Amino acid sequence: MKKWVFAGILCALAASACAETTLEWQAKAYGDGKHNAFTDLTWWHGAYYLCFRHGTSHLSMDGEVRVMRSTDLKTWEASGTLDTLADDRDPHFAVTDEALYVFFGVWDLAHATDNGVPGRGRLRSHFASTEDGEHWSKVQGIYEPDWWLWRVRAHDGAFYSVAYFLKWPAVSTGEARLLKSDDALHWNEVSVISKDRIPDESDIRFHPDHSLELVTRTCDKAGDSMWLRSDTMQTQWQRKDLGVLIHCPVITEWKDRCFVAGRGRDDKGYNTSIWEMKGGTVEHLITLPSGGDTAYPGMIVPIDAQDSDHPVFAVSWYSQHERAADAPDEASIYVGRVEVKP
Repeated sequence: MKKWVFAGILCALAASACAETTLEWQAKAYGDGKHNAFTDLTWWHGAYYLCFRHGTSHLSMDGEVRVMRSTDLKTWEASGTLDTLADDRDPHFAVTDEALYVFFGVWDLAHATDNGVPGRGRLRSHFASTEDGEHWSKVQGIYEPDWWLWRVRAHDGAFYSVAYFLKWPAVSTGEARLLKSDDALHWNEVSVISKDRIPDESDIRFHPDHSLELVTRTCDKAGDSMWLRSDTMQTQWQRKDLGVLIHCPVITEWKDRCFVAGRGRDDKGYNTSIWEMKGGTVEHLITLPSGGDTAYPGMIVPIDAQDSDHPVFAVSWYSQHERAADAPDEASIYVGRVEVKP
């Protein structure tokens, strides 16, 4: 009996270690037999917004960005389509009181020097915005070609992004920079974050002392991810290798706790997973129904759970786990509700 009492005390003292993480529900938000992928999710002006890339395959040149909205996370209607006629991909939201922004990468078309078909040229980040959820501004290019502002965050009246250098198809060296903008259009370099391990997709956590915390994908042979923390001036960075593969990270806070979702990997292959971040470590909580070409999630605290006594998240992701046997490129968009209960 004493052993069970002692275990219960330990569980109360370390609730997260004994927490039960469950997928309360999931629904297919969009699927049409095409390759639908690279999602994000947000709440703005009384509705949830979902964005993703729609294309023929993962690397087809016909990608366009589709935006949808919902009041219940289950029934979705079209909000807009962003299409530059190149490959538009990896859209992410940034939210201000005045406008909803979608930032995304655009890969232009490079004509072959011989008689081959066109391929990928240079990449540049772009954005469009809306003030009513229906009418969208023109698409505008930002920063420099070959630099990907992969996820942009609006914070304290400014926009921040970790931009990384990408020269297709040879990815042998890299650099990640912290960028800042006052208007989403004109960007300035704050600091060089890292030139080690070919840094890639990143997300930012903002601390009250103005320091920043990152989870960053790497593209070297080790293939795990990095945790980085800046000083209060955001110019000096300390790094720790996480030892865990987390691609396409999205960081979400709940009170004083921090969580990250992204693409993980186990003995079955790639999946979509959620971890809890604890300083320079992560603890795996749940793997969502997923497989094949998957992940690139969005994750927010839903509006009806703002006062919950335990972490609750609305999550978007894409996956091929339900694709038809004769449709190798098919991928669908999913939305679900995840709860972390003590």
